[in-house]
Amino acid sequence: MQITQLDILTADVGEPGAPRVYVFVRLLTDEGIVGYGEPSCVGMEQAVVGAVRDLQHLVIGADPLAIERLLGDMTRTIIWRGGPVVSAAISGIEHALWDIKGKALGVPVWQLLGGRVRDRIECYAWIHGGEPDSYADGARKRLAEGFRTVKFTPFEGTGLGHDVAHGQRAEARIRAVREAVGDDIGIAIDAHGLLNPVNAVEMARCIAPYGILFYEEPILPESPRALADVRRRIDIPVATGERLFGRHAFRDLLVHEAVDVIQADVGNAGGILEVYKIAVMAEAFYVSLAPHNPWSPLSTAISLHLDAVVPNFLIQE
Repeated sequence: MQITQLDILTADVGEPGAPRVYVFVRLLTDEGIVGYGEPSCVGMEQAVVGAVRDLQHLVIGADPLAIERLLGDMTRTIIWRGGPVVSAAISGIEHALWDIKGKALGVPVWQLLGGRVRDRIECYAWIHGGEPDSYADGARKRLAEGFRTVKFTPFEGTGLGHDVAHGQRAEARIRAVREAVGDDIGIAIDAHGLLNPVNAVEMARCIAPYGILFYEEPILPESPRALADVRRRIDIPVATGERLFGRHAFRDLLVHEAVDVIQADVGNAGGILEVYKIAVMAEAFYVSLAPHNPWSPLSTAISLHLDAVVPNFLIQE
């Protein structure tokens, strides 16, 4: 079997004034089997389209079943290796290769990865808000939809020093959600890297009493040492990884003991196989996996195949 064609499909799903584009890769083969994937790098969609085009010469004419070999070609033979855009492009192509392989062999991808270890996969949903009551209303709606865990950002940005009033407002939002949903529902908090180490620690002390599943990106992820210092000083599990790609970046987090939950994204961390390898590495450090995924339903389906087989899987976005 050979790959004969690579197509890039885009879908504009944004609202007026808020552009949002999903990018999809379609691989065609000489045996009529078609595979689909989704590279994802928010805000850099046009760059991702270009990167996929730049990689297609390594794919056309190749055997789609030789996934590890093709990944090696795409990651090691290009001069400008790495980066979120290139990693996203590789991820989308890799998804399509797995799709072809599963269809060719007549089995789901989770079967190819060793077989599932669970039959049900817990997912969480995002809630928006402004004042505490609006966050509480959003949480109630998610519960009515069947979700048992919610995530939101109660923070507004920060200066270099701790802002007591800001901390009180953030705590009020979290308290409102906890009171609305009760103690049986999970609450995850996403700081989106808005805080610095001083504020991240102080905010954690404000919100810890409300039973937080994980504290996502309390600071930006570039410094594992700084994140490790934050983790040592707080009593909430630390999560990060949506802006990281490749096993080496996650290795540094693990070695520095900077994280409790890794949030690698199959759409930009390198693909299904790369995130599987990251999860295996994390398991050796007793760290769990909660894949990042704010993309299309295709990305969700791709992520679920990985979630089914990873022993240290926690929850899916």
